[in-house]
Amino acid sequence: MNTDIPKRFRNGETWGRLALMLVYFLVVFEIALLLVGLSMLFQFFYRLIQGQDAERLQSFTNDLNTFIHAALQYITFNSDEKPFPFCDWPAPDKADDAPSYY
Repeated sequence: MNTDIPKRFRNGETWGRLALMLVYFLVVFEIALLLVGLSMLFQFFYRLIQGQDAERLQSFTNDLNTFIHAALQYITFNSDEKPFPFCDWPAPDKADDAPSYY
């Protein structure tokens, strides 16, 4: 029988990660979803009216996508690197180092 289980239940880092996961799912992802939706609509109408893309908005949504990916990687235990606001915006980009499966 494993006697380390009580020690793992007292591990503050794991409980802190759970709290961070709940905050991200309940607050941050809802805000990010709203921002993605609004950006999508704005980009559509901007392109319809101007005939070109809003480059600054594309840059922001690229950063937002990077943040969302890094946050999901952290809360699903695929990465130990904390996302924004615990690091610089946008979230750390591991895409250059990671293998491409698509």
